[in-house]
Amino acid sequence: MLWNDGVEVFDAYEKVNFNLRAFLFCTINDFLTYENLSSYSVKGHRARPICEENTSYHQLKYERKTCYISYRKFLKCNHPYRRLKKAFNGC
Repeated sequence: MLWNDGVEVFDAYEKVNFNLRAFLFCTINDFLTYENLSSYSVKGHRARPICEENTSYHQLKYERKTCYISYRKFLKCNHPYRRLKKAFNGC
């Protein structure tokens, strides 16, 4: 709305109304704020916006929870979690 149509605002210095148009260039925020700003869902199976369609997830059988268990591959080679295959579903 700010970019396409603009918003009518009052300039107190000039004492006139004008149409303000703007866009959000860059932000640093957590995932919940990211969802509010961009309308991208950060919940469920596609919660990782960088991976999107390639997100590896596993739905727990008796819970309504999604686990992301295949991300051990992104750890550094000497990271202690690399040796915990059982904690990462053996993958």
